[in-house]
This record gives sequence, structure tokens and C-alpha cells, in this order.
Amino acid sequence: MASETPLAESAYDRIAQWYDVDMAQNMRFDDVGFYADLCQRHGGKVLELGCGNGRILLELLRRGIDAVGVDTSSMMLQQLQLKAGANRLEPRACRMDARKLAFAPGFDIVLCPYSLVTYMSQPGDLERMLSEARRALCAGGLLVLDAFIPSDSVTGAEYRLDYRRPFGEEVLARYKRVESVAPRINRIERRYEVHSAEGKMLESLETSEDIRTFSPAELTDAVSTCGFAQQQVWWDYGRASPETHPQFFTVAARATTGG
Repeated sequence: MASETPLAESAYDRIAQWYDVDMAQNMRFDDVGFYADLCQRHGGKVLELGCGNGRILLELLRRGIDAVGVDTSSMMLQQLQLKAGANRLEPRACRMDARKLAFAPGFDIVLCPYSLVTYMSQPGDLERMLSEARRALCAGGLLVLDAFIPSDSVTGAEYRLDYRRPFGEEVLARYKRVESVAPRINRIERRYEVHSAEGKMLESLETSEDIRTFSPAELTDAVSTCGFAQQQVWWDYGRASPETHPQFFTVAARATTGG
């Protein structure tokens, strides 16, 4: 499998080696178990959009689920292969844009996990991704996507420390600042620093990404507009309700026939 779509370097290419101590540790809920359980119950062939370094995809493979992954970051996919090799797994994954998939229909489930939709920041991006997911599905196939629920962002000109975490024998520190650049569009700038155990800075780099926030209502409206019928919703991957101030919203929707 290969995509002819030219892809620019992703911010994730620059932080791939840190991902497992960075964003992977920021998820407070067991979304990996949630998606693996859902795919086992449903059965069939799975396509994961934004599979990254295999945080979810490798668990699907461990459970014997027939799964394929795509991501725009070549370095994250390289990390996926390294982790897979260490676990004697053989993933099928390739570099591809979720808005322009090079697959014929044939998947029973398409997953869009860990707020992948928020990276659909330009007009029409989300609709293109959902239309491509629908095209890749078998008749009546299931789309499952999630997103963090918008809340008031802390914006400002100064970087704020997010964390300091062990990284082998070194320490990884991440700082972040958020700027609102358009209605519902935030620019997330992060600065990463690697320090020795003695406190000497060994490496530093900065990344910048624009994300778009979506309310649960906007997501359900979008999947309906793009030819899906809503089947079920969850809050915090089934651990909460809309009345308990959840952080994540997930919707499952089945591809409708025709149209």
C-alpha cells in the first residue's frame, strides 16, 4: 500500500522519539482498551487513521485483530516498526493523508482516535476525511471518532511548563503556549528541552500546530452530513456522562447506503 499524495514534514516527525513519554502519557483514560474491545466485539477488518507509533494499532494486533494503519508522519511510522519488531508483531502501516486515502472499499471499521479530527483545521478538511473514511468502508461499515470537548484555553505570550519527565537517563521538559488565531482555531506552540541528569540542556526544539475545536453536536452533525447514521455515543470512553464534565466525546456511526 502506498500513497502518491505529497506530504509535508509533520511536527510529529520532530518529536517521534519522545512521543511515548510525551503525548502518550497525557491521555488519562484507557482509550486503547476501549478501541480494542470495540473492534473485538464488532469483528472484521480495521483501518486506523492517525496510527502514529502504534499506541492503539499494536494492541489491536496483539489481540489478533486484522488492522491497518496510516499516518502522515514518517518518523512516527518508523517508531511503530521499531516497537512492533521488539514485540514480534508485523504491522501493515503506511504514510498517507487521511483526507486522500488510497484504499478501495473493504474495511468494516474505521477509527479516528485521540482527537485526530482537531487537526482538520482548514475549511472542508473534516468533511474530506469523513468522506474518505466512508469510501474505505464496506457497505454498512462503522466509523468511530473522538475529540476532546472544548474548554476555556489558557492563552498568553509566555511559554508555561507542562511537565518534566524521565527520558532514559535524561529528563524531557515541555513548555507550551496557546494563541487563538481565528474563531475555534488555536495555535499550539510547544518547546521541548532534553536535560542531562545534572541539569545541562542537551537539546531544544519548538513545534507549532493549528487545531480546530469541535463540540459534540458539531461532530455528530458532520458525520450525519457525510453519509453516516449515528449508532452510539460515549463520554470519556464510557466512564462518564454528559453531566459529569467529561473531557472526551466519542461517536460511532454506520455508513448509510446510497448518496
